[in-house]
Amino acid sequence: MEKKFVPVMITPFNLKAARVIVVIAGLISIGIAMMYVNAGTDGVLGIVFTLYAAFSGGISGIFLLGLFSARTNRQDTNLLYSGWRRARRLGKLVPVVLLCGFYVKTQAQDNSDGQYREPLKNVLEEVQSRYGVTIKYSDSLVKNKFVNYARWRFRGNVDTTLDNVLKPLDMDVNKTGDKTYKLKNYEYWRRSYEEGVETLDRLASLYHNKEEWEARKAELKPCIYSALQLSPLPASPGTKPIQTPWRKMDGYEVSNIAIEILPGLYINGSLYRPLKIKGRIPVILNPDGHWPRQRYREDCQIRCAALARMGAMAFSYDLFAWGESLLQFKPEDHRRSLAMSIQVLSGIRILDYLLSLKEADKNRVGITGGSGGGTHTVLLTALDDRIKVSVPVASVSAYFYGGCPCESGMPIHACAGGTDNVELAAMAAPRPMLVISDGHDWTDHMPQHDFPYLQKMYGYYGVEGNVGNVHLPADVHDYGITKRTPMYKFMAARLGLNLSAIQAADGKIDESRCTIEPDSALYVFGGHGQNLPSDAIIGFANLEHVFALQHIEAQPYKVSVVDLMLLKRQKLGAFPVAKKVGADGLEVDMGGLGDRETFENSLANDSIRKQFMDTASRLGLEISSLAMTGFYSQSFATRPTWQRMIADCIATMKKMGVHVAFLPLGVASDPVKHPELRDSVIRRLRIAGKMAQEAGVVIGVETLLPASEELKFLKEIGSPGIKSYFNFANALDEKRDLYQELKTLGKDNICMIHCTNTDGVWLQNDPAIDMKKVKATLDAMGWKGWLVIERSRDAKNPKKVEYNFGANTRYVKSIFQ
Repeated sequence: MEKKFVPVMITPFNLKAARVIVVIAGLISIGIAMMYVNAGTDGVLGIVFTLYAAFSGGISGIFLLGLFSARTNRQDTNLLYSGWRRARRLGKLVPVVLLCGFYVKTQAQDNSDGQYREPLKNVLEEVQSRYGVTIKYSDSLVKNKFVNYARWRFRGNVDTTLDNVLKPLDMDVNKTGDKTYKLKNYEYWRRSYEEGVETLDRLASLYHNKEEWEARKAELKPCIYSALQLSPLPASPGTKPIQTPWRKMDGYEVSNIAIEILPGLYINGSLYRPLKIKGRIPVILNPDGHWPRQRYREDCQIRCAALARMGAMAFSYDLFAWGESLLQFKPEDHRRSLAMSIQVLSGIRILDYLLSLKEADKNRVGITGGSGGGTHTVLLTALDDRIKVSVPVASVSAYFYGGCPCESGMPIHACAGGTDNVELAAMAAPRPMLVISDGHDWTDHMPQHDFPYLQKMYGYYGVEGNVGNVHLPADVHDYGITKRTPMYKFMAARLGLNLSAIQAADGKIDESRCTIEPDSALYVFGGHGQNLPSDAIIGFANLEHVFALQHIEAQPYKVSVVDLMLLKRQKLGAFPVAKKVGADGLEVDMGGLGDRETFENSLANDSIRKQFMDTASRLGLEISSLAMTGFYSQSFATRPTWQRMIADCIATMKKMGVHVAFLPLGVASDPVKHPELRDSVIRRLRIAGKMAQEAGVVIGVETLLPASEELKFLKEIGSPGIKSYFNFANALDEKRDLYQELKTLGKDNICMIHCTNTDGVWLQNDPAIDMKKVKATLDAMGWKGWLVIERSRDAKNPKKVEYNFGANTRYVKSIFQ
């Protein structure tokens, strides 16, 4: 129960004095709050001062509640106590009052302690006022953005001032008029024309003849594939394309086709071809740009129909996460970096399909696209020598790298010390190429500088006439008739097409016989996506997972680490660590052994096993192998329950889809250390091999035998279910020739390799291993598979898992991938 307060005798003097005290106390508390605000700093002291300021500001609010409460004044009681009582009754308001201190702190920054910090919107308003300019922007673009040392960034002219203000925020402006600007986020893919000229001139200085340019191309091409994460290319699913019936038009026919380019990932398009086909005919890819309605647009349909009437197969296809691709993904997924890789892969897979058709002429293959489609026209031509003729439209520029992540989201432009889109376009040489440019986009300077560079590059081959430029200074950014006309003529001349099929009597291009179909007519999967295959990927996260797995599976050499050595034996936490160190997979242990009849294997539990498999899947990792490391110290030759243990391991392998198990013969059963147990080991391995063979898996054994003796050992066992799990360290410890040991065993007898040596030094610093020579040896053998990093830790920091295994994984991948 609240203690009652007995008020003092009320006199006019006492009342007046109380009011004076309240005012003085309130002013003092406000002064204290401001003092702490001005004393604010960074770090812990700044936090303390902020709390002091908030508390003082809060006390000020409490006093003011007491001072201005009409009810309290009517009661003629002591105002200090009344104010406190009033504040308690209005408890819900106290947090708001306390925020006053924080508000003062966050807004009052007009000194060096606060870095002269001001909202960007306020700074832009000052810029407009001071320099008499207009800056257009949306509120969302400036929301919650602040400028440090704002007024110190002002200079004598508006351009320098805006540069100073916006660069630290990764923002910029476009000048849209004499005194008008438009605010934008920093465009990493755009430079000034002058910077573009400088970059292209620097690139041109790197080569001076055909031989030097060919060497440059040989450096660029594999780097681009690698930057796109398409080296090596993921395996094709090999499924038959989904195709709609042919629709007959005037001189041509159309069918819609969906091609599965990764498991569950479809690229959709429409194939236009002549009604009458004699012999083999040219193939022309038509990637499109970012214009509305994409391949359903009238000009896109007209272009492909006209090419078909001229005698070619023309294939028009969706951008990733555009068109029918939206049945599988969201529109915002198009602006992810992986879109660039998927679109390149799409073009390659489409070409694979088209060139598999009996009517396709593999020596007459063209490609043309506008804007973003022009970017991919350049990129595919640079990467795929099957393309013989290219016409990039409204795209090629030395100062523009592609304004969408699907054009520049992967670091291809960092390849070989840096490149640009004009140099990439030059990779088409000596194959015929027509560059079409206009005066109202980033191709506006093509005739002045970029095209002379291309002519010089084609000159290295003595075929300057194979490259051309049609520049349309009055044209805007499109693929209109003024651009289609020179394209038709170029394709006709270079691919042997019948131009007269689309010409009027006066020789002008006549596209009137090309039919414009409604969007729905071009769908593969129906008006509501009802025919989308049930196994189709839905969602970008699932695509990332599938892409990661395909990327790993496509590698001839994959890199794994061991959960036991990550100090997480049969623990879920080993997977994130394996991912963090950059491994492709994880070798999971079967668990401890001790005096048990079999392994302490939690993976036998359905729910736990599912967690392991789901975690690996989510992180894009493979379980490379299961390890029976309990046999390092236990005797495989004499242990009575060995057969149950092998059976338990094989059962777990089958349930988890793992193909290889690791069986070390260890210190108690190795035929070198215990030759008396050799016959027993062989007898047991024959049985184990039969068990493995029946289950469709392999058991990899590790011994200390020289390669020639291990080969005899395996022949005595005589089972394809038993192979060598080769360990570099075993050969190196005995001073044997590591590379000759690998050759002696041969590719068919090695199921996996422990890519490791004795502890104490990282693999990259180990003088005992020439890893490049190891790769050359394995390449020559034709061996492919998992390289499992087991040890090779820094002797000074053996327990720093990420430090050691991260360094070793990066090094091994740099050699083998």
